Amino acid sequence: MLLWLSTMSWLVVAKILPPFLSGDPPGHGVMDENVPVCWQIQCDGQHVGYAVRQAVPGAQSTTEIHSRVVLDDIPLRRMAPQWMSSIVDDLGRIRLDTRTRMVLDSLGKLASFDTKVQVNDLPLVVKVFGRVDGPNLELNFVSGGVTHEMSYPLPKASLLDGELIPEPKLLQVYVGRKWQVEMFSLFRPPTDALELLQAEVICEERILHNGSSTRARRIEYRNLSASGVTSEKALRATVWVADDGVVLRHDVDLINTKLRFDRRDDPEAIAHARKLLDLNTVATLTTPDARP
Repeated sequence: MLLWLSTMSWLVVAKILPPFLSGDPPGHGVMDENVPVCWQIQCDGQHVGYAVRQAVPGAQSTTEIHSRVVLDDIPLRRMAPQWMSSIVDDLGRIRLDTRTRMVLDSLGKLASFDTKVQVNDLPLVVKVFGRVDGPNLELNFVSGGVTHEMSYPLPKASLLDGELIPEPKLLQVYVGRKWQVEMFSLFRPPTDALELLQAEVICEERILHNGSSTRARRIEYRNLSASGVTSEKALRATVWVADDGVVLRHDVDLINTKLRFDRRDDPEAIAHARKLLDLNTVATLTTPDARP
């Protein structure tokens, strides 16, 4: 009986469930509204900044996901697209500060988001406003008094992945699982800011995380062409997920460089994340009791 049960369990998990789950994105788990998530960012092996993220209750049964990315002393010209060249020319190595607020409705679906980008102490700020209107995502890009309005089809309007903000958790990730995801990028022109990616869990491997060897599943995100074909060369991101679904590492391939996000859960990193988010200033409602 035990042998039969173990055999049937393997059959269900390995052969029956994957066809039903392979087309849908993994679950994100329950978002902890009391603890922020922090990633340390590296570029060419050098520490360049932090990415932080936290979910808090919003108005009228909504949920707000606040995130911030701070990159110090980075070669932005290597990361910036051609359309941003007039902003970053002759700036050298600079500081990039981006803030995003994503609003989810009572069903956990994306309703709107806004992003603000600050370069050094320049008065020029790039702002992006997004709003879900039926099956479409309406975007407004504002920079230097110039506004670009774009509309994108978004049939599965749940969470919208951001290029510089990793997901804290991905559940039911197993080798061979595939799904599609829409990713919003500030490093692409306004007419092409939303990108459709094909995600695939490639393999299990061990990585060095926080000084110890940890087993993780590697997920590769590749650009999906208009014809629905995934290009082997169009690698956009690589993510490593632990057995419990926690995202440990996130590599982003930009135009001429790569950024690595390593997760940190130590008290010092959590305290720094709270300071960077400053939710008492930017959140719609009073934030949960902050723990040290």
